[in-house]
Amino acid sequence: MNMSSEPFEFHPDVATIDDTVLFFSDLLHCNGKIVISKYNGSGSLMFSNTTGTVYDTMLRNSKHIEDAVAFGENNQTPLMIIGDYGLMWSIVFLKDELDQLQSFYTIGPVMTAPITEEDMEAIRVNRNIKEKWKPYLVKYLQELPILPATEVIKDTLMLHYCVHKEYLKPSNITILDFDKSSDDMNSSKNAIDFSYANYYDMENGMLDLVRQGNIHFKNKTMSASSILNQFKSIGSNDVQMATQYAVIFCGLCIRAAIDGGLTPDSAYTTGNMYIKNLRSAKTVVEILSITNRLFEDLIHRVHMEKDKSHYSREIHSCISYIELHPDEPLSIEYLSDKIGYSKYYLSKKFKSEVNMSVNSYIKKIRIEQASFLLTATDMDIQEISSQLHFGNRNFFSKVFKEETGESPAYFRETHRK
Repeated sequence: MNMSSEPFEFHPDVATIDDTVLFFSDLLHCNGKIVISKYNGSGSLMFSNTTGTVYDTMLRNSKHIEDAVAFGENNQTPLMIIGDYGLMWSIVFLKDELDQLQSFYTIGPVMTAPITEEDMEAIRVNRNIKEKWKPYLVKYLQELPILPATEVIKDTLMLHYCVHKEYLKPSNITILDFDKSSDDMNSSKNAIDFSYANYYDMENGMLDLVRQGNIHFKNKTMSASSILNQFKSIGSNDVQMATQYAVIFCGLCIRAAIDGGLTPDSAYTTGNMYIKNLRSAKTVVEILSITNRLFEDLIHRVHMEKDKSHYSREIHSCISYIELHPDEPLSIEYLSDKIGYSKYYLSKKFKSEVNMSVNSYIKKIRIEQASFLLTATDMDIQEISSQLHFGNRNFFSKVFKEETGESPAYFRETHRK
């Protein structure tokens, strides 16, 4: 069978394994161009859903396709390969009636993160790569889809089901870093130090907490920072890598919040505020702090959204507007105009339903935003005060201490630790 980009009409009742894989390949293309290929039991390419052989060449040049074949001869569970420059492949094996390796399907290559300047320099000085091929290799690496490992795990489990009609768990996938491999393919020293299966389970658990708006999450997990800390590759100076994983995790949290009942406008407006700060973060510590604050913020917003069910539509709208626009010059006059109530009626109705005045609620939300800016950014305290319409620094410090029991400077120092 020749896989191509032509639309494929799928008939489950008569479909072969190759037909099912082709259909799955078309589905993956909805999320970007993901390469799926089939090899025979000896490692020769049989077909691919892309033209040319560059991706097959990249796998062969990794010099570990023979190791993958050797693994498949002794196993029928999927394998993931972590290669140079952040390249990743996943492999699903198919055996015959005599338990001999018949063929295998690959997803990839994909990149776990954008190629760095250091990687490009390593390619330029690599004597094992022909000079004329170096710029082409960099170009191909830059064009590859960038997927988090957890997304590749999901795709791998689905591909395995297409081939075997068998459900597996992430822990059934063997993840090997062939750069550290020895002659013994079954040695535990081969396994990459980081457990993507554990990460996958942890990530899904944390996203469930967001969907639930579970404000008691601290009894169940430490913080969103533990997600990023799982990656050994994130060193104290690897800001680019940390930012990449953080943005991916934040995007997943935003979608989980929408699943939990937060409006897309509210979820994305909130998320974009944090992601903007992520892009300008200078250290991994800052990135971890911002990511954790987004995680906690969305949990509380989902919880509050679920808790707002007893509010009238107008008061719900008023609360949502205040929470999304703390840096605007909010006032009861401004809000009453937007909602269509008189100032007096809004004030009375808001106090009756929310059990605090409009101005008190505005102050509460602005203090929450100030707390985030103090711990997750390097903004000057006066700048924060001005952005949130507190006026001068002294008044801001007075109000902040009344609400939190700590001065802004002390709050920043202690909560950053």
